[in-house]
Amino acid sequence: MTHRLNGACHCGAIGLELTLPRPPEEEVVGACQCSFCRKHNARTVSDPKALARLMVHESAELQRYRFGLSASQVVLCRRCGVYLAMLMVEEGKAWTTINIDALDERARFTRPAEARDFSGEALEGRLERRKARWTPTELVGWPEEGG
Repeated sequence: MTHRLNGACHCGAIGLELTLPRPPEEEVVGACQCSFCRKHNARTVSDPKALARLMVHESAELQRYRFGLSASQVVLCRRCGVYLAMLMVEEGKAWTTINIDALDERARFTRPAEARDFSGEALEGRLERRKARWTPTELVGWPEEGG
């Protein structure tokens, strides 16, 4: 049985769907220790057996932010400021880790967040880990990087 969850930024300009292979109560929740995630008190979920969709309804409100090794981009809403996901795109494929607080049923993620520190990881190892552990993602209505 799969579990489909919906979410969006506060103003609705960017939506998301997450289909999990197990109930949210059983998913491992992460708490990245990078400065960005700590400042947002982010709790995230990624599962290579899950599927995610990020849907841009108003492309002018999509804000992408890169920092550190620039191995991924943070997906934010320019209008309301909500952090939705960390996204990595390579050769036409996309993977994300979803900020569970952007989901409507965020309270169902009841496991305590596990601290994760990848600060010592080299770029190549980081990319491979993310491909293996992050959620395969479909980008809908996604503008080009310059758009």
